[in-house]
Amino acid sequence: MNALEKRLLAAIAAGHPERRMEVSVRGQRMRVAPLTWNEIAVAMGVPQNELTDPIAHLVAGDAIDSARQSAGFFKRLRGEDDTTFFFATEKGRRLLQTDAPTQPSDNDVDEERLENVRKITHHLGYDLTRYGYAFSLISLGSGYDEFATATQIALVTLASDVRQAGHDITKLMAFMPHTMAMVDIMKDWKDREMLREDIFQNDGRAMVKVATVSPEQNAWIDKVLSDPVATAERLATCRLEYMDLVRS
Repeated sequence: MNALEKRLLAAIAAGHPERRMEVSVRGQRMRVAPLTWNEIAVAMGVPQNELTDPIAHLVAGDAIDSARQSAGFFKRLRGEDDTTFFFATEKGRRLLQTDAPTQPSDNDVDEERLENVRKITHHLGYDLTRYGYAFSLISLGSGYDEFATATQIALVTLASDVRQAGHDITKLMAFMPHTMAMVDIMKDWKDREMLREDIFQNDGRAMVKVATVSPEQNAWIDKVLSDPVATAERLATCRLEYMDLVRS
């Protein structure tokens, strides 16, 4: 295996933190935590077309295997295709152990970093969903730190909530105090060098644009919600009281 294939195998072996699937490999049942093509590409930070050959080599070497999940009747009506999942085989896991026998468990590191994301997101007024934890792992695996991951989750959730509020001006105006409080918190993190300057500028500006009632508001919401991975399912729910008005 080359360096890319080793990193790819490690990412697939780490698996999805929430998804579990029963598969059959050479007549033996296995319970795995597989990843989709898109999730692997995000975790690796590599375009899908550049992963075709490495994945083919790992499959040929029996280091990984795949399983297909049918889209079902109603998903097919919506134009969705079957989903292919990839998981590490027992041989693939042995290869990783042989290649790095003294490395600490990635699971311990992942759990600590996921807990950090949960705490930071909670401080911004949101509670992670199950998919939010899965997205966090993908984001962390792509090179983003806990603070950048949490602010992205907050931004996407804010945009989703504003979109769901529709055109009710009373509901739309309720988002601004929370938004400005988040920007103030993020500025403090930036000043203490806990949050990167570019992340603060980009996410902070986007939050204000998303929450401000203006002719540009819908365009900004569309921009924030354009990431298919971040919007596949709800990442978090707002825990603040003003959302009772928005949800009514």
